[in-house]
Amino acid sequence: MTVSKSPSAGRLEQRLVPPPDTGTHLVLLGTRAGPHPELRASAANALVVDGAIYIVDAGPGLIQRFFEAGLDFSRVRGMFITHLHSDHIADYFTFFNVNFPSWQPDSQRIPILGPGRADLSGPVSSRVPGMPDLPDTPVIAPDQPTPGIVEMTDLLKQAYAFDLNNAIRTTRRPNGAPLAFTGETGNPMIVPQAVPTPPGAHVSNPSPLMDPVTVFEDDRVRVTATLVDHPPVFPAFAYRFDTPHCSVVFSGDTRPCANLISIATGADVLVNEVVAVEEAVAMYEGTALADTYRRQFLTAHTPLVSHGCPGDSDHVPGVGAVASAAEVRGLVLTHLYPADERVSDEQFHKGASSEFSGIVIVGDDLLQINLGQI
Repeated sequence: MTVSKSPSAGRLEQRLVPPPDTGTHLVLLGTRAGPHPELRASAANALVVDGAIYIVDAGPGLIQRFFEAGLDFSRVRGMFITHLHSDHIADYFTFFNVNFPSWQPDSQRIPILGPGRADLSGPVSSRVPGMPDLPDTPVIAPDQPTPGIVEMTDLLKQAYAFDLNNAIRTTRRPNGAPLAFTGETGNPMIVPQAVPTPPGAHVSNPSPLMDPVTVFEDDRVRVTATLVDHPPVFPAFAYRFDTPHCSVVFSGDTRPCANLISIATGADVLVNEVVAVEEAVAMYEGTALADTYRRQFLTAHTPLVSHGCPGDSDHVPGVGAVASAAEVRGLVLTHLYPADERVSDEQFHKGASSEFSGIVIVGDDLLQINLGQI
C-alpha cells in the first residue's frame, strides 16, 4: 500500500506531484465535517483512475486543494454530489468557473450527478414537501425551497450573472468569439443531472431498501448510487466506483444503514464519514445549540464506535462495525468530527480498528492513497 501525505496546515511551497497515470488513486482534498472553519478543508475527494479524474463532493476548500494536489482540470470527467449540505457543495459552481482557462471546450463535457428536488417526492401533507414540517419555522425561498442539483445550477448562474456576462465580454473570447462555460454560446462545460430515486422514497422514508442504480459509465469507471440515511436530508446518496483495479465506495453523510452496507459489500475500500460522538457533543455543552447538535450527532452520522447494545432500539453501529459488515478490505476515515485535533489520528484509528480487522487509514487533506494496493 502506498500512501503519500502532506501536512494540511500552512502553505505549500510548491504543488504536489499528482498520482501516476496508471492505477486507481484516491486524493483526499477535504476531510473535515461541517461548515466550521478549520485548517482542514471540507468534504471533497478526487478519484484518479488511469489519469482520469472523478470528483466526489465539492465542499469549501476544493478549489485550492485541487490546485495544491497538482491535479489537471482538463482530466476531470465527472462530479458526484452526495447531498446538498453546504460543506459538500459550497465550491461546486465556482470550481468550474475559476478553472475555465483549463477547460477543453471541444471535448470536455462534465456530468454533475447529484440529488434532485426533494419537494417532488413529498410527502404532500407537509407544508414544505421535502422538509420536516416544524411549527413556527419560516420557509426560505418559498417558491423553490428545496432545489435539486439542476435547479441549484440555474440559480447559481443567475447569482453569478454579472461576473459571467463580464467575462464573455472581456477575457473569455477565443478568436474573438464569446465562450460561456454555462452553455449559452455553445456546448456547456457542465451538465447537471438528478440521480433518480425509487417510488415511495421521501424525507419521511429517506432510504428504503433498494438495488443500486447505475448513474455513470465510461471506459475507466462504472458508478452506481444508493440512498443513505442522513436525516432530515433527502435525497442523500452513497456512490460506488468499480474500476479496472479495484472498487471503492463513498458513504457521503449517513448513519449506518442497510443500503450503504449493501452497495459496499464486496468492495475493496470504503471511504466513510465518522464522528467521535462524546467529544463532538462536549464541544456544545452549555450553549444554546447543545440539544440540536447532540441530536444531529447521534441520529444523522456514523459514530467512531458503536453505541448502545446490539438488538436494542438505540443501538448504532460504529464505523468499524459498518466496514466489517460490508466485508471490505480497507477503511478510509474522512469527514472527521471533531477535526480540530481534540481527537487525535491515533484515537480515530484505534476506535475504528476496535471493530474492524482490515486496514484503517485516517484521512488528511492532500493524502494520496493507491487503492489498488490495499
